[in-house]
Amino acid sequence: MKYEAIHELTSEHSVRKMCIVLRVKERGYYQWLKQERRRNEKKQTEIGLIQTVTKTFHDSKEVYGSRKIHRKLTNKGYEISEYKVRQIMRQNGLYSVIRKKYKAYSYKKLNTRYSKDLLRQNFRPEEPNKVWVSDITYVKTTLGWYYLACVMDLYNREIIGYASSKHIDTELVKRAVGNAIAKYPNVECTIFHSDRGSQYASSGLKNILEENGMIQSMSRSGCPFDNSCIESFFACLKKECIYRKQYVNPSEVDMDLFEYIELFYNRKRMHSYLNYLSPISYRIQNKAFISA
Repeated sequence: MKYEAIHELTSEHSVRKMCIVLRVKERGYYQWLKQERRRNEKKQTEIGLIQTVTKTFHDSKEVYGSRKIHRKLTNKGYEISEYKVRQIMRQNGLYSVIRKKYKAYSYKKLNTRYSKDLLRQNFRPEEPNKVWVSDITYVKTTLGWYYLACVMDLYNREIIGYASSKHIDTELVKRAVGNAIAKYPNVECTIFHSDRGSQYASSGLKNILEENGMIQSMSRSGCPFDNSCIESFFACLKKECIYRKQYVNPSEVDMDLFEYIELFYNRKRMHSYLNYLSPISYRIQNKAFISA
């Protein structure tokens, strides 16, 4: 603090006199000044790298990941590591819109933390409330990422519970599951299927499922096809709603999510799997009401 005060008053007072008054060594001040200049140079270099990485990312239509951006920069003569590029992208919320393609692995012995895949890609339950599937997706806003967790009843592809948050944590999933159970509470022996995300493998969620008599099921490692129905819903949501707008804040997202899920998707949107009926119309037509 003393060196900073001296630096601010150099145009008004002698450095030597100020050092004497503040009882600091003049040599110490000049060493601090030298280090301060280096810090400022490093800061400016960092800002320049951030601007370069950001520009390259946007020039790629937000498609390139850290590896391709690193290759692009090194081809232009920049001396920067792939790790540094990845760090800059994460710190500044620069994520590729293209999801990494996963290769399905063979079914192996599961870690005790995860549940077995009881669904086995059997996406056609004969009755409602027998198989629920769930997953998390993200929505981009000008204030950062916003996350959405949904629960779907595979019988009629209805979104029976959902929750949104700025944080992708266990509480987000617990709220979505809680909303689904509140809507259709007869869940004894209902299979709850999801991927192996940490939110779904948490003890908090497992306790909720056990307390309500539900049976947990998880996709196999590295196999997104095991939960493709909810992924298909997210694709429709983004193409038909999310990608058509630029969101400034989460409240705008919440409004659109309610209108799309509750007013359009569940009640009006025709589904080829349901003989071109909406999820709720299909449930009603088949007299598939679930008693509370």
